[in-house]
Amino acid sequence: MTSVWLPSTGTLRYSPQLGRGGHRRRDGGSTVWWLIVDCDPELGRYLRHQYLLGHRRTRSLQAPLWGPHISVVRGETPPRPATWKRLDGATVGFDYDPQVREAQGYVWCPVRCPALLGLREELGLPREPQPALHLTIGNANG
Repeated sequence: MTSVWLPSTGTLRYSPQLGRGGHRRRDGGSTVWWLIVDCDPELGRYLRHQYLLGHRRTRSLQAPLWGPHISVVRGETPPRPATWKRLDGATVGFDYDPQVREAQGYVWCPVRCPALLGLREELGLPREPQPALHLTIGNANG
């Protein structure tokens, strides 16, 4: 079956805070090396609803703490941090496959975005993150 990729946009957010229990450095430093793309909350709600319908209304999802998002840098300390936060608040376009996947209770859609991969390279990180870019829409663990 061939995937259909759909376009969307989001906002770059560096070192996002979650409040209690969020991603923080354990060494007492102030920089949290996370970069996410905030995505449209309505897109997340729609995809979670599709998941619910696909499971005959027997499995609902809890929304992610950051809302629907793409994790670009996940706690990796960049070798070249000089450009960190250079694009904070900028809009970025990406394509996503609306066929949701699930792994270890997290539900997500694959994402393609050369611009985000370029940002990783600019920071001195490997172009391809592990796991690959994806739009997190919720978790079934809650």
